[in-house]
Amino acid sequence: MTTLPTDDTAPAPTVFTPAAAVRGTVVVLVGRGENPGVYTRLGRRLAFDGYAVVVPHADATDPEVTAALAEGAGARVLLGSDAGALRAWAIASTTPPDALVLAALPLGTGDTPADHDAEIAARTACPIHRQVLDTDPDFRWGELSGDLPEHPEALPDVPTLVLHGEADPIAPVEAVRALAGRGEAEHRPSVAVVRDGVHDVLNDQFHRIVAARIVTFLEGVAKGAGFVEAGPREAVRSRKAAPLHVSARLDYALRAIAELIVDEAGPVRCEQIARTRDIPLNSLVNIMIQLRKAGLVSSRRGCEGGYTLARDAAGITLADVVRATEGAVATVPAGAPWGDLERTVREYLEERSVLELTTGSNHG
Repeated sequence: MTTLPTDDTAPAPTVFTPAAAVRGTVVVLVGRGENPGVYTRLGRRLAFDGYAVVVPHADATDPEVTAALAEGAGARVLLGSDAGALRAWAIASTTPPDALVLAALPLGTGDTPADHDAEIAARTACPIHRQVLDTDPDFRWGELSGDLPEHPEALPDVPTLVLHGEADPIAPVEAVRALAGRGEAEHRPSVAVVRDGVHDVLNDQFHRIVAARIVTFLEGVAKGAGFVEAGPREAVRSRKAAPLHVSARLDYALRAIAELIVDEAGPVRCEQIARTRDIPLNSLVNIMIQLRKAGLVSSRRGCEGGYTLARDAAGITLADVVRATEGAVATVPAGAPWGDLERTVREYLEERSVLELTTGSNHG
């Protein structure tokens, strides 16, 4: 855990850095009464799984929060708890991150704790976290009755995970369940309600399964990982199947590039690309990050944000897209005839621009 230096007017954010490569960056917005130290356990756990975690001070401005996101490596995710969740929702609606996590959303009207004992019981059933709160001189008790920030009517068009305690007395779960049922199915958030959980769901007695759910979500956003539905066992594929294989990742990347070519009106959001080209949204988010790092697409944040091609389509070859998503045009054993095969495939892809994705033209 480190504290970054800032100017004299703004308390420094707390940062948890992975020991190895950074898979993504999570910016955490604290709730009422909280401070960055409250999220030490979560920060260390996510950092262990490869995610940099930045926890700005409660007094950090919205520009400071969005700057922390913009400076992050990998997939950039905004996470908020309690009032911080409402604030994260509002920020994400104007400056969309790659994904959004909302914990303990205070949407409904619940109980206000009458005293210290009632508040700690409403917040967490975890004995370790209760001790953390009781011994933290910077924790501010009695703020759960304070005003809450405004939030937009609709969730932003980014992958969203909502985490909530089933027995939350501060923010009853019914309002969150109602939110999950609004809008079209493809735009609804993923909602995880923790059995017997109370308000501080990130630091409650079942914090381990909550952290595991967050990591599963982050892996889907950052790396396109996920589970498939169990079904009938497929027949074993014959070993005589065609040796040339095009991965789903490459296919999705080419479909996304094609959508950017035909939509010339301006930046195109991932949600539109996924819907129009039939691409899983979580996979697409990671693919667009790869294309951006390769210099093939540019991203713009804000209300008019989205993706555009970074250069003229005629100057982007199919080989450029293959290298961006797969790392190499072809991987073959050394020696003849494989070297000739690699050269043939490479030349074929380097001679064709991505314009052929929309024109269907052939080289003579």
